[in-house]
Amino acid sequence: MAQVAVIGGGPGGVSCAIWLKRLGLEPVLYERGHIGGQLHDISLPIPDLPGEPLITARELIERLKRHLKTWEIPVFEGQEAIAYRDDQILVLKSGQEVYYPHIAYAPGLRIRELDIPGREWITQQSTSEILNMNTDLPILIVGGGDRAFEAAIRLAQAKRSVILIHRRDHFRARPDFQAKVQQLHIPIYVHTYLQSIESVPGALIAHAEQNGHELSFPVSVVMVRIGMEPDIQPGLCPLPISDVVPLWPRAHVRCLGDAVSPVPFRSIVSAYASGMMAAKELVMNLRHHA
Repeated sequence: MAQVAVIGGGPGGVSCAIWLKRLGLEPVLYERGHIGGQLHDISLPIPDLPGEPLITARELIERLKRHLKTWEIPVFEGQEAIAYRDDQILVLKSGQEVYYPHIAYAPGLRIRELDIPGREWITQQSTSEILNMNTDLPILIVGGGDRAFEAAIRLAQAKRSVILIHRRDHFRARPDFQAKVQQLHIPIYVHTYLQSIESVPGALIAHAEQNGHELSFPVSVVMVRIGMEPDIQPGLCPLPISDVVPLWPRAHVRCLGDAVSPVPFRSIVSAYASGMMAAKELVMNLRHHA
């Protein structure tokens, strides 16, 4: 029975592994962090997963783990795949090399970075980690989508001072998130661009520009949530020229998940479906070459 390596343990990767097992193959799942992937970054209830109204990300992660265990799918957490040599040898960061005739690659997404002076002061911490900090200064959040608004809501509900800035005057965040931000009276600066960040004793100074006027914000933390981009390991898949990764970047590599979906259509549901389609295509491909 053919083995397939599934790289990535988010919803798409888990879905793919389950479907591969159901279709008669032997998937082995590798996740560089923990099962759940980007679900670990979601703190508010998930409102749009059919059949599971307002399930929390933590609950969903536990269900994914149980599903994998039920199907007896081997899972290796903390194992990062870095290359697929000669379309048959999976190379792990630990130095281990394993033969797989095909791999399913669910790379997930990463936060898009701002290339500005002082970018080293942009925090890489999660909202949960920031909540554990002791500070009286505001927290500056850059962005107008769900992730920016979700972070602002969670911090404000914990009685932290929050400032939102966004380069446009309209937002991509869900309407309920926008309503909650208004209800919490979180200040929002529109048509505002973060220009640079400097560190001074006891604070960061975020310099911004709004309609030709300079603004300066003394803050404790700068969080950038301006969108996501495919988090590609070049040894597994060539770097894409756009925000969408090809389904078959290599002959024996099938990509899936949010990275292969156009930005407006990325969701947990589409990741599940992408995993199913990848599994079925891999099975057909293997049978064709049998």
